Amino acid sequence: MEFDLAQLQRQWIRGISPHDFLARVKERSIQIEVLSAQERLRGVLIAETDPIAFTASIFASVDLKVPVILANPNWGGKEWEELSILVDPALSFGISGRPSQEKCDYPYLKPGTILIPTGGTTGGVRLAIHNWASLSASVPGLQVFLGGGAIHCACQLPLYHVSGLMQILRSLQTGGCIHFDENVYEGDCLSLVPTQLQRAMECAEGIHNLKRARAVFIGGSFIPESLASQAQALRLPVIPVYGLTETAAMVAAVPNEEFLKDSHTGAVPLGEAHFSIVDGRIQIQAPSLFQGYQGSEPINSSEGYLTGDMGGTDPAGRLHIYGRADCLINTGGEKVDPREVEAALLKIKGIEAATVYGETDLDWGEAVVARIISSQEIDFEKVRAELKIQLSNYKVPRRFVMVD
Repeated sequence: MEFDLAQLQRQWIRGISPHDFLARVKERSIQIEVLSAQERLRGVLIAETDPIAFTASIFASVDLKVPVILANPNWGGKEWEELSILVDPALSFGISGRPSQEKCDYPYLKPGTILIPTGGTTGGVRLAIHNWASLSASVPGLQVFLGGGAIHCACQLPLYHVSGLMQILRSLQTGGCIHFDENVYEGDCLSLVPTQLQRAMECAEGIHNLKRARAVFIGGSFIPESLASQAQALRLPVIPVYGLTETAAMVAAVPNEEFLKDSHTGAVPLGEAHFSIVDGRIQIQAPSLFQGYQGSEPINSSEGYLTGDMGGTDPAGRLHIYGRADCLINTGGEKVDPREVEAALLKIKGIEAATVYGETDLDWGEAVVARIISSQEIDFEKVRAELKIQLSNYKVPRRFVMVD
């Protein structure tokens, strides 16, 4: 789907009229149009903190088919240095001037490119290569999943992140509206990470707002068992989702009515997304796949994208995510998923939060270690005994650390 500026000529952003918003877009367009043809191929960097300014900037760029580079305005010096190795933008919106640039091996970008930052598996800044068509391709599947109709969005995520950016596309392309304040209105969809859901559930007003939503998509990380149980007890419209920057956000979701019955239910593919399991890792085929990473060889989309996530499919074809392949702890040749151990710890009375990781060990290669938060005294021998009921012996932490 191509971007059409005429789509903006209706009231779709709450809080600003179409006339005023189009004026903001035109203002950005004028700034871009003064660039030479060669400068345009270096792209426009968008690091806006104001969502209206961000949205105007990206639409002006996409309309002129000028490459877009999204960036976190709160990055530190290290991240800006890493970005400067990948791109050399000719114009920046949202920051004063540009960070000092080193010589870039890939200075010219394909017209229409949209580069979205992602951390990758080894840390550091990576830029996933998308365009308007690949981002748009993920919208119809979600619309069908929701039962059709306009998708209205209450956006509470940063727009440089794919989960925030996609809320703009969903509302625009389905005839919906979007707003950027903290209130959730009747019939809105919003995307949250588990921590945001937890905070929203800490007060009556937050719970009331969540209940008024059409859908509360939860992604980004594993939903702790205790949090899922709270959401189920409150009958919240929570929909666990799975997706990546590389897939233009969500490609699988658990229907709310099924989540409320069982938080371990697998996710159904959205739209034309397909999944296969290769050596335990999830491989995704979808029209919303990215083209590769800036500065790296393009991916072969015909083979799909092999993620760093471990998973499986059940007899019904539902997708189950087990954890990150690169986060597995190798202890004495046995592989331990820290999320499984964390989930078991959180079932034990008195443990409020837990993080499990691998610590270098001369005998075992890595030893399983758990950091624990609790407001009461914990008998770790009893904890070990309880864990051995739930887990294999090699998965039980060899050491516990109490932290604030």
